Amino acid sequence: MAAPITDKDRNEVRRLHGAGQSRNQIARAIGRSSSTVSKIARDEGLRFEGGARVAPATAARQLDLAEQRRQLVGRLYARASANLDRVEATEYVRVELLPTGRPVRLVSDEPPAQDERHHSQAISSYLTSAARLVEIDAGTGTGEVRSMLTDLARGLRAAFADADQAETNEGTDTGR
Repeated sequence: MAAPITDKDRNEVRRLHGAGQSRNQIARAIGRSSSTVSKIARDEGLRFEGGARVAPATAARQLDLAEQRRQLVGRLYARASANLDRVEATEYVRVELLPTGRPVRLVSDEPPAQDERHHSQAISSYLTSAARLVEIDAGTGTGEVRSMLTDLARGLRAAFADADQAETNEGTDTGR
């Protein structure tokens, strides 16, 4: 089984590709197979057609993608902030549909627990995604931290799913 692709591998492929090296030259330099280099290049949006001829275009494309990532990070932070503002507001407003299909506006001091959980999950998702995008540009090689955060997020989602299921079961329990 092949060794997992590391952030160091990705950084080296980007660097050597930017220097105009071929797929095989990069594979030899980093001690990986050319198919692994191809997979990394595909994930990073890099191409090998034309070799050094396309290096400037590839560099320009990488700069464009980096700017798109920076803009997306700002939007993700704004979404996280908006969700947190909604949860922490002095009034929580939500709309529910009556059995007739007519919407009714409900105002309370705090969000219901289920709504707060959903907002918390959304905030976590936005911040995790933003951190991953920042990590790509920073080249910090924090894949291990990312993995730990991913595992933590999965655990939190599972705990919330268990709590939601318990609430559903309580609501459908017929007292047998």
